[in-house]
Amino acid sequence: MLVSENKRPEVRQLQKRAQLPKFFRVGAVAAFFLALVVLVVGFYLGRNRTEFKLKPDHARLSKDVVAEVDGYERTESDGDQKKFYIKADKATTFSDNHQELQNVLLRVFDDKGETYDQITSEKGLYIPAENKNFTAYFAGSVNIETRDALKVKTEQIVYTRENQTAEAQEKVEFERENVRGRADGALVKIGEKKLELLKNVEIDAAAAESGDDLSKSNIQSAKITADYASVDQNAEKIELADNVFISIIPDTRNSEMSQPSEIKADKATASFTQKEIRQIDLAGRVDVYQKPTAANTKWTRTKADRATAKIDKELKTVELFDNVAIETASNDTKPTKVDSGYAIYEKDIDRFQLKSGVHIVTVEDDRPTDIRAAEAVYEQTNGKIYLNGSAVIDNGRELLKGEQMTADLFPNKKIRWASARGGSYLRQTVPERTTEVSADQLQAAFDENQQLQTADAVTNSRAVLTPQQNADYTQVTLSAPKAVHLKFRGAGLLEQMNTDGRTTIQLNAPANRPDAANKKLTADAVRTFFNANGKDLTRAEAVGNAELYVEPLRTGPANYKTTVTAPRFDCEFFPTGNNAKTCVGQLKTKTVRVPTTADEKRGPQTLLADKLNAQFDQQTQDVKQFDALGNTKFTELDRTGIADQMNFTSEDQVVRLRGGEPTVWDARARARADEIDWDTKNEKSFLRGSVSTTYYSQKQTNGATPFGQTNKPVYVTAAGAEFNHRDETGLYTGNARAWQENNYVRADSLLLNQKTGQMTADGTVQSVLYDAKKKEKGRETTVPVYASSQKLFYNRDTRFLKYEENVDIRQGTDRITAGVANIYLTEKNEMSKTIAENNVVITQPNRRAVGDWVQYTADNEVAVLRGNPARVDDAENGTSQGAQMTVNMRDNRVVTESRTEQTNTGRIRSVYKVKKNE
Repeated sequence: MLVSENKRPEVRQLQKRAQLPKFFRVGAVAAFFLALVVLVVGFYLGRNRTEFKLKPDHARLSKDVVAEVDGYERTESDGDQKKFYIKADKATTFSDNHQELQNVLLRVFDDKGETYDQITSEKGLYIPAENKNFTAYFAGSVNIETRDALKVKTEQIVYTRENQTAEAQEKVEFERENVRGRADGALVKIGEKKLELLKNVEIDAAAAESGDDLSKSNIQSAKITADYASVDQNAEKIELADNVFISIIPDTRNSEMSQPSEIKADKATASFTQKEIRQIDLAGRVDVYQKPTAANTKWTRTKADRATAKIDKELKTVELFDNVAIETASNDTKPTKVDSGYAIYEKDIDRFQLKSGVHIVTVEDDRPTDIRAAEAVYEQTNGKIYLNGSAVIDNGRELLKGEQMTADLFPNKKIRWASARGGSYLRQTVPERTTEVSADQLQAAFDENQQLQTADAVTNSRAVLTPQQNADYTQVTLSAPKAVHLKFRGAGLLEQMNTDGRTTIQLNAPANRPDAANKKLTADAVRTFFNANGKDLTRAEAVGNAELYVEPLRTGPANYKTTVTAPRFDCEFFPTGNNAKTCVGQLKTKTVRVPTTADEKRGPQTLLADKLNAQFDQQTQDVKQFDALGNTKFTELDRTGIADQMNFTSEDQVVRLRGGEPTVWDARARARADEIDWDTKNEKSFLRGSVSTTYYSQKQTNGATPFGQTNKPVYVTAAGAEFNHRDETGLYTGNARAWQENNYVRADSLLLNQKTGQMTADGTVQSVLYDAKKKEKGRETTVPVYASSQKLFYNRDTRFLKYEENVDIRQGTDRITAGVANIYLTEKNEMSKTIAENNVVITQPNRRAVGDWVQYTADNEVAVLRGNPARVDDAENGTSQGAQMTVNMRDNRVVTESRTEQTNTGRIRSVYKVKKNE
């Protein structure tokens, strides 16, 4: 339950209702003795019947006088004990036996014949009836005085013996000690011991001495008005009806009670119980029995020869019905108002019950406390209050709601503790934010200054911190199925929030940026801590199966939904804004990032690590950077990377792999390096230092390497490498080398284009890429071909190798040097044809050929050499030259032509046969 600082609790004013018992007690005694006095009015006789308001049955009384007596006196006794005494200045008897009395005096004695009740009037009319019944009329200054000091005044009374009723239709006034009352008309049912005040009922009471009933209740004066009142002595009940108004002014000498009170209702009922024997004198052997009490639970028996006791009655309950309104105020301060459809006060346990729409409003320091419920119970002495049915307590700063509420009070009646059940809700509003807590059950504790100290939400609990018109603040939502515990400091500022059971913290970023993101932290238990200002989170601890979820407010190619799981998270926040700065996950973390827009080239990203530090952007609240430590592993689509450490920055979306042989792989290849930068945004990878790549087979290169074994792996090493996964290219730089079994290519740089099936080598190219067939001495042999150049180009579709600049090709003992060499391969990666250009030189043992162009065909081992002119130097057969020379390697035959289609430099044609090799 929430109340404002230095505020008297709203239930305090209900204390004033405790003053009703004493007042109703006095009113009940007055009504009781009024009934007794009216009973004896029947003994009066009247004189002038024309001045009485007669009933229709008595409209025709006899006018024949049969006797007149002056100084009339009469005493009725039972033995030596007086019963009543009647006196009149004159008594007139008529022929029908009715009598008229003037200046009547009637005394009715008690059982001992010592004390009496007395009635006087100017006139009296006695009308006898059958069976010793009669009707008595009294008129003119009717005064009644009882042995208990009750005084009654009226002008007309009619008493009917048959039904034992007395009726006064005119104004009735009564007084006893410090109680005065009046009404327009009264009806007394003597047999039923009931009194009815028929109209315009007014009752006033004032404290006379410090020991009387009112002063003991700290009442200075009290007043009750109603349209109707009824006293039932048998039921020990007083009822007030129609426009009931009760005003109580406490004794100003008691500062705690110096508040006038006003109570309104359509109907009120007061019930009484016997408190003690007030005045009974008994002689002879007497046994007195006293019934059990709260202090003594057994019946008590007392014996004596004589006993004197006083009979007293005490108020038991007071009930107020329909449109009940209670208003109190402290001198000149604003009033406290209580409204309900029903109210009952039980005096013995000092408890108030309010029903049918309870509404209590208190005002102190211009700050009202508003309490509403379908029903309420206030135990004043015990300092407890109960609310039932849509209960609400609102002091402007804090609001507490629930289907049922219970509250404990400090001795000064301020709220100490409050508990709510059923749809419970707590709200605290300060200029910077609103804190809302909801659960099946809620408990709140306050200090004596009514500052909120703790709040415990149990079962389906939820706490929400909403910024007040601050675009830089994040909304915080914390939910747990078991419990949420809030701790406040000093002036009711939020200090800490803890939870029991599986808990979720939702951090909703302001939607003022296109790249803003919300966060959700879930764990088995969560603790949050706040700055001294009570509005800014400083840190949060999430323990047990923790999960951090980050969701951008808008979708886009660069926006990802991120989920991080770990056994524990420790999060730090920026100084203001409730914005998370870092979250550190411990012991085997897992991060999954899912694109917010579908893209076949992008997929979910997974990061595994022993420890993860997530850093957030203060403006967007999205992940700014991941730092992963220990056994890290990153995966996207079919690409995976591992290292001892990884760093990911969302701005460029680059994963940096460091330590422990960083390695990346996909369905085609695996690569290692000292450092790897994986650009997930642009689908590129950068490898530095001791780069080593393994393509699982020649097929996995998509034929981009000129190796012959399609199902065997291809290896590439270099000082550095750059992969473009989108274009399917790989650039190796710095002593790059690619090989498959015995075949290899080495260069300063190698560029593989898997999409087009091409390879480019640049700078100091060396290779063994294909074999050449050769027949020697009737046997066909296969020899590897070694080639070097400055550049090399390979095309998968044409099975074409092109060496450029300082080309040097060796095949066994044969060698070709040229400016350019084009090699055509078969499907088996064997050379089918070689064409070399620019300063072509062919060297064999004992033979050297030069020219501008040469074509060698592997099938027939024939080389066609062209030049201007082409020349062959043979150590055994001399030298020959011509525009074109055809050398048949298989049979050592050279054919020289002086003019060809390509060259037209001469007309001489020479043919000679060389000596065959033995």
